[in-house]
Amino acid sequence: MKAQESKGTSRLLVAIAVMAAVAALALALWGCAPQATTTMAATGGDGETTEETAASSMYPDFTDRTSGNFNDTFSTTDMLNAGNRGCNACHEDLWDVMNMKDGYNHILTHVGYDKALTYQDCEPCHRGHTALTGPYLGDLIHAAHYGSKVFQEANGNCWSCHAMNSAGNQGDYQLVLWDDFYDEPALGGYPNIDGNEAEQAWVDSRGFFGGFINGMTQDAAPSIDVTLDQSITDHDDVFIVNNWGPEVTEKNGEPFSFDAVCSEENTVSLTGVKNPRSFTKAELEAMPQTEFTMALACATNGRGGSLVSNIPMSGVSVAYLIEQCGGLADGVNAVNATGYDGWQAFPPMNLEASTYTEDAYIALKYYGEDLSQDDGAPMTLVSLGNPGARQVKHIKSIDFTQDETFFEGPMMAESDEPSPSYPINGMWFQEDGVTAKVGEPVTLTGAVYSWNRVVGDLASVNFSFDMGKTWQDVKIADQVTDFDPFQWVTYSLDWTPSKAGKYQVKLQATDANGVQMKKPVTLFVNVEE
Repeated sequence: MKAQESKGTSRLLVAIAVMAAVAALALALWGCAPQATTTMAATGGDGETTEETAASSMYPDFTDRTSGNFNDTFSTTDMLNAGNRGCNACHEDLWDVMNMKDGYNHILTHVGYDKALTYQDCEPCHRGHTALTGPYLGDLIHAAHYGSKVFQEANGNCWSCHAMNSAGNQGDYQLVLWDDFYDEPALGGYPNIDGNEAEQAWVDSRGFFGGFINGMTQDAAPSIDVTLDQSITDHDDVFIVNNWGPEVTEKNGEPFSFDAVCSEENTVSLTGVKNPRSFTKAELEAMPQTEFTMALACATNGRGGSLVSNIPMSGVSVAYLIEQCGGLADGVNAVNATGYDGWQAFPPMNLEASTYTEDAYIALKYYGEDLSQDDGAPMTLVSLGNPGARQVKHIKSIDFTQDETFFEGPMMAESDEPSPSYPINGMWFQEDGVTAKVGEPVTLTGAVYSWNRVVGDLASVNFSFDMGKTWQDVKIADQVTDFDPFQWVTYSLDWTPSKAGKYQVKLQATDANGVQMKKPVTLFVNVEE
């Protein structure tokens, strides 16, 4: 009897200890989060009670739970509060919060397509937090938000921006950003459910339509018509990056003039050739000109990002210039290039020589016109099929050399350091929340591209309407005659929904080697009756 009483007492003590630990954890989390401004009763001079409340917030109140672009279910609304999470739940366009109060302007000065900037546009560059990239934002953003009265009055807390996952083994947990996780099949509590038919069947049997707790409506056999093309970008939609722009008057203690960087009198020199020499713009204009179009994408363009443009150009082949210099010097296997603003194609080490000996040009015109200062006047070095960092604006010199080690294209495809790399990528031209009607076609558009000097040529564009369980594959060769792998591929997708609900339409692209985007790009579509 005493033994039983002892066991019962022990169990009771353990239960009390567990409850105390849970309560302590809850209090700790409650204590570290900004607290809502409470309504306080105050007595006026006449004895009447007045209500003193916080000023209305410019942000949605985190405690006003909503499903946002998800179907309104207990899981998405009451549990996940999916509509109140992530950067764009509060900031409609992150472009509006990029204006700094001190220092130079942000290097990104223009984005096209009427697209709002999202976390995905910022993260790749700012994850590098080293030379040539932006600063690490974790501490800056946490301090700015937790020190913001507006954020506190909106009842903002950790889960306004973050989510929890448990990918891997039991006991493995990851605190992730909501914007990295919201369109994952794992959202809601089954970390390994993507592609796992047994888990999906179990979840479906428990009342979650289609096998996912996120509750998205699905269409495994969509009625679609897809047209592919390689249309050029409207000039106004070309993104602009100036590493050191017109506002910079001093750089590293030395005078700096953007006008001088862009001067029409500047020349471009070639070294590491048998007869090194410089060329004026006038001399280049007198040489044979090549017209071409290339997909120019920022090296740190994020997943689904809009920092990509398909630009018609003309200029002189670097291979032709090498011939004018008597060919490459003996033993040359590497190269680097420098602009008048000080930008170098790859400062840590040299690049393989073929970066600029093959399919590379000194571009003199965009859209049939002389380069503007933002384009990289007076001359820009471009390397087709390579990321934006290899395109050197205001080109000053191309320096071939011999090196024991140099950076090769495939190395970039295999590495996510210091910044994530998306050698195959795509975008929707629409924003999340597109509205459609049952039985009526809705047109969804966008583009895909690959750095085909890093990975392979694009082969197909792929769409899914059921959380990636099935895919509708559209082969590029079937629609695009004379396909140019150095350009992007635009798509126009006409979809006639057969059922109301909120969908995640997923975009994927595949190259000739079967390599795909690292993660599909999602567009939320709300289909009404």
